[in-house]
Amino acid sequence: MDKQIKIGILIPKSQQYPSLDRDFIRGLKLNNLDVKLFVESIGIGADEKLIIDKIQKLNFQEDVTIIIGFLGHRNTTDVYKYASNNNILLLVADLGATTPYQTSEHKGIFINSLGLTDSCYYLGRYFSNKNYQIATSTSFYDSGYSLLSALEYAFKEQNQFTGHYITPFMPREDEAGHMDHTINAQQPNAVFAFYSGLYADENAGFLKQNKLTQKYPFYVTPFSVNDKILEEYKNDPHELYVVSSWMQSDPDSTDFTSRYKDVYDENPSFFSVLGYENGLILKNLLLNAKSLKTSSLIEEIYKLDIEGPRGNIKFDKDNNRTLFNHYIYQLNLDSFNNISFKKIETLANDGNFIKAFTSLPKPDHIGGWDNAYLCH
Repeated sequence: MDKQIKIGILIPKSQQYPSLDRDFIRGLKLNNLDVKLFVESIGIGADEKLIIDKIQKLNFQEDVTIIIGFLGHRNTTDVYKYASNNNILLLVADLGATTPYQTSEHKGIFINSLGLTDSCYYLGRYFSNKNYQIATSTSFYDSGYSLLSALEYAFKEQNQFTGHYITPFMPREDEAGHMDHTINAQQPNAVFAFYSGLYADENAGFLKQNKLTQKYPFYVTPFSVNDKILEEYKNDPHELYVVSSWMQSDPDSTDFTSRYKDVYDENPSFFSVLGYENGLILKNLLLNAKSLKTSSLIEEIYKLDIEGPRGNIKFDKDNNRTLFNHYIYQLNLDSFNNISFKKIETLANDGNFIKAFTSLPKPDHIGGWDNAYLCH
């Protein structure tokens, strides 16, 4: 095929995770692609008009073959419609922090997600099977996404929440005490906590004061884990579990992690994994498709079944999405006090969560933030 194949990249920016764009592109490039990249910024991923404008530029001005977009959730239907109507193959990466209403009807749109809401849903089923009563703890910012509603969807047969604690946008002087009182009054079997960025740092400070992690097992999303909270667990080991489709220390992902570290001299992030997977999909498409026509590329993408860092990469034909298993990882300290995360439970992804939402129309009034998760 033509050595100067042109690929468009749509990438957001994040103040909280300033390396998001760099990590994604690094992961993509780790595949040694023989292509020319055209990169366009989409801000915080909340403006569908801006995104469509950038797609127009890449398609008509640069004449790209495929567009890879790291997108959020705000009016993506308009973006998908535009790309589909213009016969553009759009390969989307997202964090999956919102439930994906009505995303299965657009030809040529393929979505590879970190699946944060999937993780929460399958964790909820795990809690249900164990008859756990769960308290939740989160920030004002993180509560504006669908992580809690995904857990709630898993509890639809029987409510298993003891209650919810949300840190106000402006924390009170004794916020650690308020958290302690609220959760202790509920006496849950475990706490499900989801925080990110500066709010994860803030939460680590509260937990250091109130020692709640010594009283209850904590199950958290991967962006809740940072150096501050790990240091606290090092000083006083107790039960911490992460639910995710991937972790850096996953033994099934060592080849990718070691290659990434060899090239870039640092460990891959979750953004790196998404970039690498989308690059791997692209590499296989260009290698095996009969031509660069969109119809030929789409035909080839449905045949895709390749090994990636999170398991087999293939697209479900009902909704054009990748489906990965999710896992519970337990914090582990070795005799030298080194931290790792040990995979202790597999949460098999039967696809039912995604299929339920991709077939549902989006409610007229749905709350939450417009910006792509972590981009603010």
